[in-house]
This record gives sequence, structure tokens and C-alpha cells, in this order.
Amino acid sequence: MERSAGHIVQLWVRLRTPIWHVGAGWAALSGAIASGILWEDGAPPLTRIGTVLLIWLLADPLLGTLWELGATPRGVWTQLWRAASDADHNVPLILLPYTQTGSPAWQVANWLGRQNAWWRTTFWPQSSEAFITVSSLLPVSLLVGALLNSAALTLVCAAMVLAWLVALWHKEILPSTSSHPWRSTVASAWGQFGIPWMIGCAATNKSSWLSITLGICLTFSYMGLLRQPMWQPAVLAGQLAVLAILLGVRQVLALAGITMLLIAQGGLLFTRRPNEAPNKQFLTGLHLFVLGIMLVASFTVGPK
Repeated sequence: MERSAGHIVQLWVRLRTPIWHVGAGWAALSGAIASGILWEDGAPPLTRIGTVLLIWLLADPLLGTLWELGATPRGVWTQLWRAASDADHNVPLILLPYTQTGSPAWQVANWLGRQNAWWRTTFWPQSSEAFITVSSLLPVSLLVGALLNSAALTLVCAAMVLAWLVALWHKEILPSTSSHPWRSTVASAWGQFGIPWMIGCAATNKSSWLSITLGICLTFSYMGLLRQPMWQPAVLAGQLAVLAILLGVRQVLALAGITMLLIAQGGLLFTRRPNEAPNKQFLTGLHLFVLGIMLVASFTVGPK
């Protein structure tokens, strides 16, 4: 029964993965730490806390939701790309009288009719909530990016462009399959990890080549985690590059800590069979090791 009074919009918040899983939120926070957000001169503590919250809000709930609902094989943007090239329907929408069959005007009307029929019978009944959510979060993401600075706003636009590209590449993939082309994996890794890291760097206006290079290396590791099946060499290679960076800046304590974490992680990776599906315990350990290395490296390179 419809209520006679009450609010018109309802928001739901739910935890998508365990909090220790590597993702956009941790990437943005680590990028901000690596750029020195904790050591900004003259910035009041409340200002720093507010900036950190905005960075996390933009990277994880906002951009993360846009990727999840928009650019996946079942996402609304992917469905829109599929519909634009779908020729299954033949329901012409008569816009002009006396339009001859096969004429350019008839072809346009036919295409519009197919899209209209698909929208009313398939897309809107199944994906209306996701479409409204994505459409609402687009301007909110741009607004939050603008509140940080112009560089963050530019990175938000870049993330949206990447999401549209991934959705375009996914349009040929059936929703029931898990096989994604490499270009989609690379673009998704940058959209869901690399760009959030750069947003964290850009928000402080003190990003250095160390913090940016660190983000590039860890994006490569995230790409290995994102790939299905997981690509273990990429996961390790990105972290070994981080180790080389810290070796170059001669941070002995951080080197020792990361080396121990890498040894433990290597033991975890190489005890797993090549074709064995990762279980919950394996993923928990792996993400904790990667997250630990990411945070140690970020605090180490962050200007004091």
C-alpha cells in the first residue's frame, strides 16, 4: 500500500567487500598520505580531517558506485552501449508521414522505435533504480571533485571517460561470463585504483614524483588482483617496484618491514595451486599483505 506521506528518495549504504580489501578508498587515502596530507603546514586538524573525508567519499562511495553500477558487464552504461547497436527489435516509430521503407528517415525512425521499445519493456523495468543512482551520482562526483581542486575535478572526468570506455568494451561480453579483455582490466585498474590514488595526491597540492610513481607501481599490483583469474606475477611485480623505490630513497626500516611482508606474501602465493580458485582465507591474507605494504610505503615517502 502506498504511504500517504514521507520522503521521496531513499539511500542505501552497504559494505561491498571487507574493509581490509585493497580498493579505491585505500588507494585515495594512501595517495594523500604519500603526498603529505598529514604534515601540511598551517592546516588546522579539522581542515585535514574534512579533506580526508572528501577524498574518501569521492574515491570509494561515489566513483566506486559509478563503476559498479555503470561499467560492469551488467552495468547500465554497458546496457546502453549494447542497445545502441542491437538489431533484434523491429518496431518502427513513425515520426514522419509517408516515409518510404528503407529511406534514411525510415531507418532513423526504426532505430528510435527499437530503442524506445527496449527502454520501456526491458531496461526501465529491470535497471531503473541503477540508472537513477548513476545519473544522480555523476553531478555529485563532479561537485565533490570541484570542492577539492581543479586537478581532482579533471581526474574525476578522466575516471568517467574510462568507465564509459570499459562499458563500450564490455558490450560484446555476455553478462554471465567472467572473461574480460586485457584492455578492460588495465582501464578498470586505473579507474578504480590509479585515478583514486592520483586524486589523493592532487588534493594536497604537494604531490611529488615519489608519490606518483608509487601509485603507478601499486596500480600494476591491483591490476593483477583484478584480473580473472588473478595474475600473481603482476601482484608481486608492482610491490617489488615499490621495494626498489624505497631502496632508492634509503629508508632502511621501511625496507625491512616491506621485505618481511613480501616474504610472507610470497609463501602464501606459491603454496596455492595455479588453477585453484582463491578461497576466503587466501584473499584475506593476500589483501592484508598488499594493504600493509601500501600503507608502509605511503607513510615512508610522505614529506615530513
